[in-house]
Amino acid sequence: MKVVHVASGDSWGGAERVVALLTEGMAMHPDVSVQALLFNEGRLADVLRERFVPVHIIPESEHSFAGLALATRRWLNARNPDVVHAHRYKEILATALAVAPRKCGFVATVHGLEPSTQLAPGRVLLIWGTLIAARLAGARFVAVSDELARRLACILGRRRVTRIRNPIPAISDGTNLPDIRHQCGWESSRPLVGFVGRLESVKGPDIFIEVAARCQANAGFVLVGGGSLERELSGRVVGQALTDRVAFLGEVPDAAGYFRQLDVLALPSRHEGVPLVLLEAAASGVPVVAFDVGGVRDVLGIGGPAVRLIPSMDREGFSQAVDELLRDRQRSRRDAARWAESVRSDFSLTAISSTYREIYRLAARGRT
Repeated sequence: MKVVHVASGDSWGGAERVVALLTEGMAMHPDVSVQALLFNEGRLADVLRERFVPVHIIPESEHSFAGLALATRRWLNARNPDVVHAHRYKEILATALAVAPRKCGFVATVHGLEPSTQLAPGRVLLIWGTLIAARLAGARFVAVSDELARRLACILGRRRVTRIRNPIPAISDGTNLPDIRHQCGWESSRPLVGFVGRLESVKGPDIFIEVAARCQANAGFVLVGGGSLERELSGRVVGQALTDRVAFLGEVPDAAGYFRQLDVLALPSRHEGVPLVLLEAAASGVPVVAFDVGGVRDVLGIGGPAVRLIPSMDREGFSQAVDELLRDRQRSRRDAARWAESVRSDFSLTAISSTYREIYRLAARGRT
């Protein structure tokens, strides 16, 4: 069975990391061969090549969107895959326009979808128009959380939507990474609270800075990641005299390697699918405080005392939960270690890649 992933090559978010994990997982199934069609060069292309996955690049700068879809169609027609698996909305729409219904199987994974109240009306129309176009092109949809599956099924039909969790990534031990506390000029014993993700509104880095200002504990708060809000957030930290409390590490090659240095991971997102940072925190035995949005409960609902699920946008409750976990760091770590065992079992790459293989078989069966 020949499977082609269509994805963004120059992004490196959760969707792209899942693509890389799935190509690794499919290596366990000798009856599945995988290729990648990527829009632009970038880190995903490099990672896949390192794993000997054939990669073809279509540079977006050389095409209009219609030209991009046409180039996708030509490439797919020349290779005649059994299944095309698209990720992210632009790639899903291009694939929907490129594939002829029933000529090949079509799988589209929806990695996240903010509620309509959080989106501009034009964005809502574009997203749902993309998903309906994919449905008309014969797509089977994968939702990464129970909450997302319910929402998609209401519009796209229950028989066309399957919930498959994201797999837990392998975590480096971080031994070759700089010590965050030393890098920031903080005491080695100072509690450390981390934000790991894109500095964009949906991820809530502005709320993280509010939490840093509210917390009673003498902790250091560090943001790992880059994005369009970085300059604004830096100005806010200076303006609120939080420079001795909040630090920016920027984008780093191995963000997950820093988890073991954290005492608490804070996830103040306004919406999430099933964020890989939660799985990485669990694998690293790190306690978590997060807003109860999207698919966060799918991971943290089995966390016990190691985690705190806070009603969405309750900033005061979020800050109090961080303080609670920091009061007895050793106990919080022990609780997180027990949580890790459950997550490793429920989100294993072996089980999830096998489920995807079955979806591929169902999708391929619909070909003429």
